[in-house]
Amino acid sequence: MNTPLGTITSRLQRTRGSGRIGVHLDGRGRTRLADLRQQGALRLRLPRVPVGRAPEAVLINTAGGLTGGDRLELDCALGAGSELWLTTQACEKVYRSLDEYALQHVALDVGSEAQAVWLPQPAILFQDSAYRRVLEVDLASGARLFAVEASVLGRAAMGEQVTRCRLAERWRIRREGRLIWASEFALDDPAALKSAAALGGARAFATFVLAGYDTETALPRLREIVGDWHGKAGVSAPGEVLLGVLLAPDADALMEDLRRLVEGFFERPMPRVWTC
Repeated sequence: MNTPLGTITSRLQRTRGSGRIGVHLDGRGRTRLADLRQQGALRLRLPRVPVGRAPEAVLINTAGGLTGGDRLELDCALGAGSELWLTTQACEKVYRSLDEYALQHVALDVGSEAQAVWLPQPAILFQDSAYRRVLEVDLASGARLFAVEASVLGRAAMGEQVTRCRLAERWRIRREGRLIWASEFALDDPAALKSAAALGGARAFATFVLAGYDTETALPRLREIVGDWHGKAGVSAPGEVLLGVLLAPDADALMEDLRRLVEGFFERPMPRVWTC
């Protein structure tokens, strides 16, 4: 008699990791670390950056990947006028799941006139993987946000073909408690991986959202930046945010397009871990 999947899952070891980072603006107008906590498989490191550049926090999953039932949680608080870039050490690998989703939950609390940049490297989704990402952002008056979530279907260099996977994304962005952007995305139908109305055969894709920037200035600038890319890109301004979607043939093309986007918009290099 076969053992029920739920019974098997309950016996398997699960990854748990959580972290909190807080920054504030010092008397010289520089962003400084105010709070740092880490537990379980999640680690946070702050590499050195050139003088005058906003600090970077790098997330590390010491478990080496995620599978069903794993959970990573991050809370980040930016004090008034501060700036922080958050990224990941490498592309997160999401392996086959028996039934449950692996969960990543990120909460950003961005103070008045502060700027948060959420720029994780793409997640690599393996065959039969299940991954849920939740991004919740609270923006104070004058705060700005640049956030990206990116995914890759398998490793092209290894000849992997992903025909089945589950991806769920939830975005919630609030300005002083008022909801200004909400999005629910689900990829769980194998037909959508090839459908022209969905991925259209693309192996890599990303969504990026900007909030708090002047639309009349930022929108044409973004459209000019994405005009000559490896993949397909679209940028629009629904309501109080700027929304962009990228489709690319592979991970290298997607990461190069994201590099062009970030460096072109902010006029500064990507975090070094993106090129290591």
